[in-house]
Amino acid sequence: MRIQRSTYEFLLISIVLGSIVLATAYLGYGAGVLVLLFWLVFILVKLKRGKARPTTDAAAPADDRSDR
Repeated sequence: MRIQRSTYEFLLISIVLGSIVLATAYLGYGAGVLVLLFWLVFILVKLKRGKARPTTDAAAPADDRSDR
């Protein structure tokens, strides 16, 4: 079973925002800011290190109708 992309993005955003709210509520404003900075750095590093996907155009064979 695969998770749809929209569901995955929703869960990811919920985890990020929820961890910031929990850190702020239970540990104080400074901890919330630190968690926010942690997620910001983590997301930026992940975006920068993202692999370039190889482009393979093997989806459809070439349609050669010149001989008809």
